[in-house]
Amino acid sequence: MTFSDAEKAAIVSIWGKVAGHTDELGAEALERLFLSYPQTKTYFSHFNLSHGSQDLRSHGGKVLNAIGSAASHLDDLSGALSTLSDLHAYQLRVDPGNFRLLSHSIQVTLGSRHGTGTAEMGETQPTKCRAVRGVSTSKDAEKAAIVSIWGKVAGHTDELGAEALERLFLSYPQTKTYFSHFNLSHGSQDLRSHGGKVLNAIGSAASHLDDLSGALSTLSDLHAYQLRVDPGNFRLLSHSIQVTLAAHFGAEFTPTAQSAWDKFLAAVSAVLVSKYR
Repeated sequence: MTFSDAEKAAIVSIWGKVAGHTDELGAEALERLFLSYPQTKTYFSHFNLSHGSQDLRSHGGKVLNAIGSAASHLDDLSGALSTLSDLHAYQLRVDPGNFRLLSHSIQVTLGSRHGTGTAEMGETQPTKCRAVRGVSTSKDAEKAAIVSIWGKVAGHTDELGAEALERLFLSYPQTKTYFSHFNLSHGSQDLRSHGGKVLNAIGSAASHLDDLSGALSTLSDLHAYQLRVDPGNFRLLSHSIQVTLAAHFGAEFTPTAQSAWDKFLAAVSAVLVSKYR
């Protein structure tokens, strides 16, 4: 893997903000991981996984310090991570899919700590299936977290939607396939218009958590019979939306809120692809 000079500068700059806080940020990333993806706790049955535990801080610090070492050797990641690669290959045998989930949790953590840091809207630069009828299995706290965060998003859907799409297209350029007719430059009207539509549809879903299938029926038909968007793209969009929310509403987008939104967006995605044949 090769990085451009701009990408290297962005990685090193963010790492400079993380260094010295690895235990705290690593613990938060792990807490987000375990709350949103509880299956990943399989490898940590001997850990105290309660909020702020020493186990979370210690292991979280190790994870981020390893990433910091990699950030200092961007031209030789294989060499820098050789020992860890052997450890995971021959001893730990962690499910490879867990690394993607951890990456997502780390990026949301970075967004929550080093994004705008405020609910006030300001420009930021992007960084490099549950098939259910509704979120009827949600606890009241999860529903409250979804509605609360949506209340902060409402009124800023064009701006936040554009940012989420920009993050999506930069991090996962294959998703641009469906938007060849769009102006995808930063802040374009196409990004703002479509991003607003995406988030407003999610807002409508947030108002009908007990009947997502009904609330999203028209959109489900559109995706099933006309757009035929790759279902995998919904997971990538969910990730980009969550990072955007963390960047703008860090204090409110707690691990618990993120877990609720991850569950919510997964349910929305499941409804949108439910009629695919």
